[in-house]
Amino acid sequence: MHERHRAEYLQALGVTSYMPRFVMPLAPEPRQAQLPPAEPEEGAGQAGSPLPRSAAQLVEAPPEPVPTPVADAGTAPPPPSPSAPQPEVLREVGAITRETRAEPAPARPTELAPPRQEVEPFVLSCWWLGDELLAVDSREPGAALPVDALFNNMVRALGWHELPREQDRLRWPLAENRFAGPAAASDARDTCSSWLEAASARRPVKSIWLMGSQAHQFCSPIPLDGTGQQTSDWNGIRLLAMPSLSELLREPGGKRDVWQLLRQSYPEQTRSR
Repeated sequence: MHERHRAEYLQALGVTSYMPRFVMPLAPEPRQAQLPPAEPEEGAGQAGSPLPRSAAQLVEAPPEPVPTPVADAGTAPPPPSPSAPQPEVLREVGAITRETRAEPAPARPTELAPPRQEVEPFVLSCWWLGDELLAVDSREPGAALPVDALFNNMVRALGWHELPREQDRLRWPLAENRFAGPAAASDARDTCSSWLEAASARRPVKSIWLMGSQAHQFCSPIPLDGTGQQTSDWNGIRLLAMPSLSELLREPGGKRDVWQLLRQSYPEQTRSR
């Protein structure tokens, strides 16, 4: 872009163009802008024309000697040209530049998202016993274990076998899609814990049993310490964590620990047992 065009663009944009008298601190080195070609005019080739007609003529033309006036005796020498900046001005400009210079903002470390935890599909069995108990058990599909019989024995030992009973199952994921990969553990936790809160609000009970790893990890409304047995209180509801019925059938030695947990949690119901 020629210098004339640049000036016209700046004038159309309302930008005032100016030339500093000296190089500003941290400014790039100045460079000569390209001048537009000379327009042919009548008498352009006359030798008496005082103005150059092109950039080449301006560069190639030898400088005309400037007559030096002879100073008379007793006349003071002319003052020095003020075109060159004084050292004091440069120091002041440098000080102002250092004071107004914005410090670069410190780079913030990029936060890495935690790795995605995937969980395989699972099934939870749920029992409601009147207003006493909501039991959530982690099942093993295809194991063919008598989990219902073991649960009935535990209920009979507490004297709840005559209470109204209702049974249901919760499958995860809620909608099966064979073309999709395993679901995220966070999604399963949000869904199952929300279901448990809604179920306890719709059918208030005094106790909730979470049996097995899936019930502990995804259904618990409060964090558990990861141990096999734990007793907690959640919104006035007794919350018990214990092994699943399938685990108790595979390892019968764990039944004694579960019975001790039930005796500590329900002393009145197990007093005569």
